[in-house]
Amino acid sequence: MSKSRRTVLSGIVTPLRPEASAPALVAAPAADTPSPLVEPTPAVALRAVSATRRRSATKDATVQQTVYLPPAVHDQLRELAFAERVKMHALIMEGLDDVFRKRGLKPIERLTPKD
Repeated sequence: MSKSRRTVLSGIVTPLRPEASAPALVAAPAADTPSPLVEPTPAVALRAVSATRRRSATKDATVQQTVYLPPAVHDQLRELAFAERVKMHALIMEGLDDVFRKRGLKPIERLTPKD
């Protein structure tokens, strides 16, 4: 016969039937008492945590975009950035600016707000 399914967290923490020879490490809580392991975090604590994890103004004003590059392209871009002592991001933005200008679109400097 298979064991009965444990559907609550306290069933995982405590054994289904403690052996007489081995004492239970954790006593099962009473049915009407909520388990301290599954109590939700108070909203006040959540607000305190989120208040300490503020995003910077730069991150709030940008959108993250993933670019998949072949390894050889990534290596060359990284080497160029190192040689010119700039970030890879600056070179990518320069390339996007060239693409926009080539196609007659607004350059990045006109698209971004000035502080």
